[in-house]
Amino acid sequence: MNINIPKVSIIVPIYNVEAYLDRCMQSLIMQTLREIEIIMVDDGSPDNCPSICDNYAKQDSRIKVIHKKNGGLGFARNSGLEIAKGKYIAFLDSDDFVDISMYEKLYNTAIQYNLDTVFCGFNQYSSYNIKSKQEVSDFTIYEGKDIKEKVLLNMIAGTPEQKEDRTLFMSVWHAIYSNKLIQKNNIRFCSEREIISEDIVFDIDYLTQAQRVAYIPDCLYYYCLNESSLSRIFRKDRNDKIITMYKNLIMKAKEFNWQNDEKLRIMRLFIGYSRNAMIDLCNSNIKFREKIKLLHQICSNDIWIEILNKYPYQKLPIAYALFTTLIKHKYCLFIYILSHLKKE
Repeated sequence: MNINIPKVSIIVPIYNVEAYLDRCMQSLIMQTLREIEIIMVDDGSPDNCPSICDNYAKQDSRIKVIHKKNGGLGFARNSGLEIAKGKYIAFLDSDDFVDISMYEKLYNTAIQYNLDTVFCGFNQYSSYNIKSKQEVSDFTIYEGKDIKEKVLLNMIAGTPEQKEDRTLFMSVWHAIYSNKLIQKNNIRFCSEREIISEDIVFDIDYLTQAQRVAYIPDCLYYYCLNESSLSRIFRKDRNDKIITMYKNLIMKAKEFNWQNDEKLRIMRLFIGYSRNAMIDLCNSNIKFREKIKLLHQICSNDIWIEILNKYPYQKLPIAYALFTTLIKHKYCLFIYILSHLKKE
């Protein structure tokens, strides 16, 4: 392999993370895999991040910096993809960090087993706790149709009877992806300002093209629960983004000729996201009357008629089935009460 070609290009979107950026970058600079390319994408950050990026680039020749007008996380990642030279691509959020062996373990696994992608476990990290999220107990390879059946669909959502909304995490940051496959199929991120989860759209576009993917049990990524991550500030456009996501995924289902099972997964994804948005709304600092008004607006959207006429929500776990029944009948006061019980 040409030594001038990085083994992994790590794309780091950066916006207003001055307090966390050094922690993130030190975890990359110290990687045991030395042949990496670190692409810092300054997304028009208003703090000192732009100068911090430039200083890092002066210190390490492996670091490249892109300064761009603010456009959001998805488009910042796309800017990195435009210049990435690595055999594999990784995405790291700048308020998180990684184990110093992460990219060596993922890369060596990918090369040894000729894999398009390797996923690892991750850790939920806060100042008072670290909780490991191991997605598999043993190294597992998926090929062909198993990639959709056992990986992709479980990233989207579970079946109606399953206890959890999904059994595999959908975020792109705990994996490496084939740069060749990304560029060949022109796979890019949509904007999180329009859709609630740009990661799942990327994973659908990518995994429908992949031939061999694997999971390793090692928990190597540290997803940091910062104060801003824990806030219950409700964004009034969140429901619109959830609806946009649903419509986008249903269009992709038609494009890929997916049948009823796949569409039911997308419906459960919508139901789960909507339920969590309502819980956040009910536990936010908005006045009570405004909460009830917003709940009624959400429940009154025609998309619920379309989904609940097709989805067997009675098969959901009992608490989820009850919540969905309350949505169907627009029992907003009871949604409010149940949301507070759910928080506890």
